[in-house]
Amino acid sequence: MKTRTTVMVLGLVMAMVFCYAGIVGADSSWATGADAESGGAGASADLNFQIVIPSFIYFKVGSVSGVDTVDFQPTPNDVATGAATSATSGGTVDVVLLSNAGQITIDEANNGGGNGLSDGGTNYISWSQIVATSSVPGLDPPQLSDIGVNTSIIATTSGNITDKNTQWTYVYNNPATPPVSGIYTGTATYTAAIP
Repeated sequence: MKTRTTVMVLGLVMAMVFCYAGIVGADSSWATGADAESGGAGASADLNFQIVIPSFIYFKVGSVSGVDTVDFQPTPNDVATGAATSATSGGTVDVVLLSNAGQITIDEANNGGGNGLSDGGTNYISWSQIVATSSVPGLDPPQLSDIGVNTSIIATTSGNITDKNTQWTYVYNNPATPPVSGIYTGTATYTAAIP
């Protein structure tokens, strides 16, 4: 009777083991030790990991709170002599370009319609009269012009990572022929992109 009970208990244990082995799935292993004197048992299992990093571009020109304005107010003497004029406000803007996508291009477009900054009527000042320079080589601004989209400027990278901080400074070169008096405005849009 005792032997029969032992056989039944062992049968139940084996059934439970086989059921558990079916549930475990994936990567698993079993190990047993004959007894305490022969040493312990060890079992190992593998687990794969994957991290998917998306490509991105972060690009900032000016402040993050809104669209900045570069304001030029040349003196009558500047206008009459065609002298270069620094901005009275907003003439130097912070620029940040961060990306993990390899080579980056920066394009400039504007709303001048091929004419330039407008006084709201029929008078214009060419975008090319405004010249931009960078404080750090490798992140030079595209020069403003009256054409629809200016030539792309390629920011240098280190491997596939671009991490640049610079300042762009704008100067207005008064044309030789003085423009008609008025307030001339326009918007330039810079776009950083993966070629």
